[in-house]
This record gives sequence, structure tokens and C-alpha cells, in this order.
Amino acid sequence: MGVCPRYHARVTGLQTTTVRERLLDAAFELVEKNGWNRLRVAHVAAAAGVSRQSAYNEFGSKDSLGEALVFREFERHLLGLQECLLDQQDDVESAVGAAVLYTFRQAAASALLTGILTSARNGWGGSEDLVELVRRRSEPLLPYAVQAVADLVARNRPDLEQRYVALAIDTVVRVTIGYIVTPDGPLEDAARRIALVAVRILGTDRVR
Repeated sequence: MGVCPRYHARVTGLQTTTVRERLLDAAFELVEKNGWNRLRVAHVAAAAGVSRQSAYNEFGSKDSLGEALVFREFERHLLGLQECLLDQQDDVESAVGAAVLYTFRQAAASALLTGILTSARNGWGGSEDLVELVRRRSEPLLPYAVQAVADLVARNRPDLEQRYVALAIDTVVRVTIGYIVTPDGPLEDAARRIALVAVRILGTDRVR
């Protein structure tokens, strides 16, 4: 199974200079460490090295900061996942396996991303947890991701029958989330099994 580029790691390693990015980086670290409910805008501002007023000027409220943080992390993960698929687009099984393994590893490294992908409430500090906040206020994120991946496949693999592509993507997403919630065996093995399911849905053991 091929290994796709570590997009998320590269992005988070960039030197960001805007106040907004500094605040989001600081919020990410604090949420990962202490959870959402214990977060205060003043703490984020201090960690980012800006004034509390500057933080409020940028986001307006803690809830708006939380939404921006979730959308940024989700978008980063989606871009990395798409990069995995493009990197091995001529070999569907390898591409899907790499994208699934990328998702497993990124989720294992980030409680925030795990919460985003699974809408998990565990460990987020009660009724006002961050993921629940975004789920109440916004359009669902996962259908957006499924559509984005479907559009990517349609542009780059028009030879595949698109009605089966949509079914394969939906199935892969649901099974991948299931493995994140209840892991079973080595991640590499799980990724291979999920990739095999995808190519079987597409009608062959190895679509090229």
C-alpha cells in the first residue's frame, strides 16, 4: 500500500503570520490539551501573543472561534485526503487504502479531528462540546466531504461509473468512521480491507 503525502503535517508546520492563524493554532493546542469547555478566549489570545480585544475583533465570540477551528481542521484533512487519492489515482485500491490509512493516522493523532469525524461527545466536557456546537449551527460536514471526493474522482477518473463511485465513497466513509470509533487490529490491515470493499463495489478487484 502506498503512503500518501502528509499534507496536514506540512500545513501545520508552515510559519503563519496572520492574527487569525495564530489564534486558531493556539486554540487547536489548547483544545487538544484541555478540551473545549475549559477554553477561554483570553487563554487563546495569551497563547497566541495577541490582546484579548484583538481575538474578539477577529472572531466575535468563543463559539465563532470554535466553528472556525473545526472548519479549518476539517478542510485541512479533506485536502490531505484528496492529495492521497490524486497521488495514486491510476490504482484505485492503493489510492483508497492510502486515503483511509491517512485518516486513521490523523485521527489517532488528534482528539479534535476524531471528534469532528465521529461527532463523538466523549471527553469534550459536556453539553456544550465543540463538535456538538458546530453540528447544531452548520451544515453537516461529512456529506460535504463525500461530495468533494466524488467531484474529485469525476474529474480525474471519468472512466469509472459514477453511480458506483458515489456508493463506494459513502461506504468507505461510513466503514472508516466505524473503525475509528471501534478499532479492530492493525490500521494497515483495516485500510486494506476497506480498499478492497471499495474496488469490489466498483466491479473489480483491481480497477486501473
